[in-house]
Amino acid sequence: MKMKTVIPVLLLLLVLAACGGAEPTQETEPENIEVLLSETFDSEDAWEIYSDANSDLKVVDGVYQIEVNDAGYIWGQNDLKTEDVTIEVEATQLSDFDENGYGIICRADANNNGDGYYFLISGDGYASIRKGDGADVPELTEWTKYSAINKGQATNKIKAVCAGDQLALYVNDELVAEATDSTFPSGFTALTAVAEEGGNARITFDNLTISKTTLP
Repeated sequence: MKMKTVIPVLLLLLVLAACGGAEPTQETEPENIEVLLSETFDSEDAWEIYSDANSDLKVVDGVYQIEVNDAGYIWGQNDLKTEDVTIEVEATQLSDFDENGYGIICRADANNNGDGYYFLISGDGYASIRKGDGADVPELTEWTKYSAINKGQATNKIKAVCAGDQLALYVNDELVAEATDSTFPSGFTALTAVAEEGGNARITFDNLTISKTTLP
């Protein structure tokens, strides 16, 4: 089963999170030392395909499309196991329901159970780093609003850095969130989306790059 239960407080966090929040202060940029994968989704089997009554994952027209209806995280992952990486992708929201979340999972579990680090933005301009843990996706950083995020039906460049226990989320080349956690030392890359109960999300992903990374 690919669907994770949505945390009931997702919408509450989006409403109550501080509009500015403390600015991240990472002093050193990650250094990419080798490109491990460059994916433009030109092949139908380029990424995991899945479908059920409430969700759909597929490659279509040169992009990877995730659609989820009603509450629940859905994700599709690849088969390249990595440790310290920077993952970059262009994500476009096609749906008009903005109480959502979408982005990258780093170090996803080999059992495809949703465990891993979630680097998410929302259609109403918020960002959060979270950690998949069983049926939950608790926060490592709270949902916080950032002007760097293009809202609504728009495209955003999302970059997730997993280097040792250092986690960082960039949106449109601006650092918006960072955290430390050592639960998952390695794993797979996944793309993910979630909608608040009663809503839906349809997101496309393109031009994904996974690079081996180190912090100076």
